[in-house]
Amino acid sequence: MQCSFAPEFRNRTRYEPSWTVVAGDLPRHLTRNGVSFSKQHYELLQTNGAYNLQIRHVVFRRDNGKFFCTLLDKESGAQYTVQANVVVVGLFTYMII
Repeated sequence: MQCSFAPEFRNRTRYEPSWTVVAGDLPRHLTRNGVSFSKQHYELLQTNGAYNLQIRHVVFRRDNGKFFCTLLDKESGAQYTVQANVVVVGLFTYMII
């Protein structure tokens, strides 16, 4: 999932990026200011201006939900959140005839 910031929002002293997922009605913090809280499940891909998140192995209960990339302005308290990335994990039943 992609998230990027314009040059004026890349100052990590003032702006703090994060990823949060809401799955099963509960929000979970996945990253905050470059620190990943669930490295075994998600990979944080940071490059110049990008703060992307990759799911390592999709699991229904954990990943079926909405992922939010947020930028917090630590001086003003303003929060900027991009439109949710919605992940829908399908459950498939196979019938062999």
